[in-house]
Amino acid sequence: MTDHRTSARSRVKSTKPMTIALRSRRRGGGGGGSSSNNNNNNNNNRDDKFSIALILKYYHYVFALALLLSLIIIFIIIITNEHQQPQPLPLPRAITPFPAPKVMDLPQFQGHHKESLYWGTYRPHLYLGIRARTPRSLLAGLMWIGITDGTYSMRHVCQDSDHLTTYGWTTHNGRDYGHQLIVDNHVTLATSFIKSFSNRHHGYGGDWALRINVTKTEE
Repeated sequence: MTDHRTSARSRVKSTKPMTIALRSRRRGGGGGGSSSNNNNNNNNNRDDKFSIALILKYYHYVFALALLLSLIIIFIIIITNEHQQPQPLPLPRAITPFPAPKVMDLPQFQGHHKESLYWGTYRPHLYLGIRARTPRSLLAGLMWIGITDGTYSMRHVCQDSDHLTTYGWTTHNGRDYGHQLIVDNHVTLATSFIKSFSNRHHGYGGDWALRINVTKTEE
């Protein structure tokens, strides 16, 4: 009995130094891991400092690159929005003309009727203007010099800046007769237009004449 107890005690005693050795090894291994972690942290700090220094050194290039990229992105967004906008629908229009002759080509508008309308007061926006119904026609009109605010100015085109008291046709039949009065300050111009077909040797469109009477009223 004594021999078995002594052997068991010896076994227990022999296991204690082994556990102490393992603990010492574990402690030693833990110390080596902490040193490697410190080295890794130092390397990371160095990398961060290097990257920050690099950015500070070339910050203007980085800023220019970022600005360029932002402008490109904005341009792409604007272009895509323009293409995505709905286009207005085209207005319908008549492709085939109305199958009928022109009004002026009808028989009732030919002959003497067409000739009687050849000459007339067909120049709009003028105090007085006469021409023929053809693209290359003789142009006749009226011009005079008036006084506006103490300065001389030419009268020809109807303008509010001329400050005329009155102008315009008082009588006109749209064919061969017209009469108008123009009052410019203290000057009155009376124009009369007449057209005649009584002469056998008249030209195409008849003979026409224009008479202008000028009177001055005292202040």
